[in-house]
Amino acid sequence: MNRTLKNILCPIDFTERSLHALRAAYALALCFSANLITVYVMPGPQSFRMPASRPAHHRIMDAYFSEQLDLTVQQWAAGNVPVESMLLEGYAADEIVRVADRLHVDAIVMAEEVKTDWERVRDGSTLDEVAIQAPCPVYILRENDDSGMPGGHGIIRLS
Repeated sequence: MNRTLKNILCPIDFTERSLHALRAAYALALCFSANLITVYVMPGPQSFRMPASRPAHHRIMDAYFSEQLDLTVQQWAAGNVPVESMLLEGYAADEIVRVADRLHVDAIVMAEEVKTDWERVRDGSTLDEVAIQAPCPVYILRENDDSGMPGGHGIIRLS
């Protein structure tokens, strides 16, 4: 089956791994003349032990993460691909799946998380949850020294 990609979603968290996933998503969008949607899911105020009654702090966080997202997209995905950036708030896996479903994306590109087995049990895995719940294929950029790609990265497809 020949599949055309029109909208590609790439969640980022500003780590080096997620920025490599952004470059891979950008290249994929360029190949398919697709739109690229980048998202950052901002933790809610409860994650920072911040009282909900402090709206000024929330506005500062919102402005900071919006600026970081815009700067990152300008730096890593500048060129011939239409890129939309979205700042979301909440639990990362749920928000990624929700926006993928709402925008009818054709693929999600994410970076592999580096966690020990214990960390996966204790904290869960955003990647695992997105791959299970996503309404579209999920492509994972993972480090793999024998991939033949520059920097030792390879893409695998889940779902």
